[in-house]
Amino acid sequence: MLSRIALTLIALLIAMVPLAGRAQTTPLPSIRVGIIPVEGGAEPFYAEDMGFFRQQGLNVELQVMQNGAAIAAAVASGSLDIGFADTISIASAHARGFPFVYLSPALLNTYAAPALAVLVAGSGTIRGPKDFNNKTIAVNGLNNITMVPFEAWIDNSGGDSKTVKWVEVPVTTANDAVASGKVDGTTTGEPFISFGVDNGLRALYVDKNGIASRYVLAGFMTTTDWAARNPLLAMKFIAAIKEAARWANGNREGSAQILSRYTKIPLPVVERMKRGELAVDLRPEDFQPVIDAAAKYGVLPKAYPASELFYRPGK
Repeated sequence: MLSRIALTLIALLIAMVPLAGRAQTTPLPSIRVGIIPVEGGAEPFYAEDMGFFRQQGLNVELQVMQNGAAIAAAVASGSLDIGFADTISIASAHARGFPFVYLSPALLNTYAAPALAVLVAGSGTIRGPKDFNNKTIAVNGLNNITMVPFEAWIDNSGGDSKTVKWVEVPVTTANDAVASGKVDGTTTGEPFISFGVDNGLRALYVDKNGIASRYVLAGFMTTTDWAARNPLLAMKFIAAIKEAARWANGNREGSAQILSRYTKIPLPVVERMKRGELAVDLRPEDFQPVIDAAAKYGVLPKAYPASELFYRPGK
């Protein structure tokens, strides 16, 4: 027979089990992140798949969307917490008073590893930037990151971007517009560069004479209000994205498999894509050339310090 004291101890231990179970299943804090299924914004895919978000104690709900404008609108309305958006669009929004700030950078364009190209007909006469004078180029958005760098590239290479007709065409149909002769070229990134080359188009990369030898194309942004209310979540997200960028830059084979799985880009396409470098830290010198070029080409009323776009904890 067990003593009364022993029975009491057993009862207490049994009573503690549900409490321990509840402590272990406490849900992680959730954040909603808008992403586009392209290489340029793939860090959240890597962070989710490799467990970097979980290591930071985050549950991240990835919401795939088709363009940065829709993502920015969702972040502004509060239906998303964080979103992927191109540098010029956010720089322009900031100049108009929208309270957006970048938490983390994404893909870089560098002369050594260019991520931007213009696709032209493979059998055509366009061989370089000067050949675009008086031509029509499709972009996925006027006055954004798919247009301004190419204006600078043309002008810095002896052409005249003022003679170019820029037309807005969805990125999913722009390659067909080139192939059919509706436009003379289209500016784009991966995987659409590889898709176009596979179908007979020729890629002219911005590997020199662009706005700078290195600059950030896009990043992960939020509102100043969300960041101020959730500083710990913001810092955890930043840490996970940094880890993802470092990992992906050093693990091309593993990141290719994750990129293919999340974006549905066939793995053979990912493996032959000319993949760029992911920025790790927010550096003013990576953003300033974009802001200066946007001001030069009239997208911004004037240039301003790139650091104004950055989230600063405690401010």
